[in-house]
Amino acid sequence: MWLVKPVAENQGRGIEIFCNGLIEMKRFIQSKPPNTYWIIQKYIEKPLLYYGRKFDIRMWAVITWKKELFAYKQGYIRTSSHHYTIDNNANYVHLTNNCLQQYGDKYGAYEEGNTISFEAFEKYLKEEFAELKIRFEKDLVARMKDLMIDSYLAAKSGLNPTRRSNCFELLGYDFLVDEDFRVWLIEVNSNPYLGAPNKYIEGLMPKMLNDLLELVLDPYIAPANKPAPRKLPNQFELLFSEKRGVNKRRSFGLSVY
Repeated sequence: MWLVKPVAENQGRGIEIFCNGLIEMKRFIQSKPPNTYWIIQKYIEKPLLYYGRKFDIRMWAVITWKKELFAYKQGYIRTSSHHYTIDNNANYVHLTNNCLQQYGDKYGAYEEGNTISFEAFEKYLKEEFAELKIRFEKDLVARMKDLMIDSYLAAKSGLNPTRRSNCFELLGYDFLVDEDFRVWLIEVNSNPYLGAPNKYIEGLMPKMLNDLLELVLDPYIAPANKPAPRKLPNQFELLFSEKRGVNKRRSFGLSVY
């Protein structure tokens, strides 16, 4: 299976899945207007499933004009409304974007807003794979942070070409875990979805945005009103900064399993 997506779109728009080899995919690409750009990805046909359904993991990151990379410690899991099979190439089976899933007839049938928390997924791992002792934070999120740093360093030289001061970019990182618990980076979104499909996200989103503004805005424009005392510190974690000598990339010698 292959997945084809337009370069300049997000939220699942324009994605096509091909099961019948390269000839069909080539015809699709050739039917598009000239000078348009498409990404072709080999589909991961054996993903880890959540109660028989596909899922992916959304995490947020921030890049600042100081060439620093931060990752938010919380995120969420996006689930499919339909049980997974490679015999059905319907987007509702394979694509977990909320902007797509919300139009399906089974949207919300299993989880409110087809979204769960990291804690709920950790519980699932303990229930279904107790003998493997997989820990979401230590075994999976740590690998996601490695891939965040790798992708940032790969693109760093082309970021902020006009060298504007006091600017930042909020990014949405999408990850997939396969049946062997290997973590794969699917894509990085420069215009991440900020909707609230359920009560969990309704609580998480304002906290993330408040932490974001505290990080990138408050040092330059002080809040008009004194903020209330925080129950938790800012949840954006610094992963990489040349100026501060921070690089939390783990050893390349670590196994991806």
